[in-house]
Amino acid sequence: MSNLTENRLNTTISATDLTAINTALATLLAKLPAVSLTDDQRKSMKSIDVDNKVFAEDAIYQINSNGAGVIPAYVSASSMQTDLALYEQADQIKATLNAVMQRVDDIRQVTGDELYTAALTSYRLFESASAAGIPNAKTGYEALKVRFAGQGRRADNEV
Repeated sequence: MSNLTENRLNTTISATDLTAINTALATLLAKLPAVSLTDDQRKSMKSIDVDNKVFAEDAIYQINSNGAGVIPAYVSASSMQTDLALYEQADQIKATLNAVMQRVDDIRQVTGDELYTAALTSYRLFESASAAGIPNAKTGYEALKVRFAGQGRRADNEV
């Protein structure tokens, strides 16, 4: 829960750093092989887990060791090895990106909580000040109360 007196992230990302981050992300995207799937394609494709990866590695080994005369030329251990290598590279990148995404999500969570808590407090202060007849408070309260229109208990005269 947020505390108004605690501001855990009282900073912004400088324009220079934001540009550098966006440039780095654009570079990352440009360096990755281009592939784009539809939702249906994602659902229909087989997934790799630890057991399936070990199985694929074993299949590559067996093709290379015992596949002569058994495995047709259109099943390529070399292509399978390339797929495995790219999968492992993508797995490493994903782990780092997951850490980045967790950091970004945490930043958004902390700042969103602090921002909304301060906004709610401001709203309640405008509401109290308006009820007390403080000059200018009614304007702020009227502007902010729109957010909560239609919420909460109904007045006795409403059906």
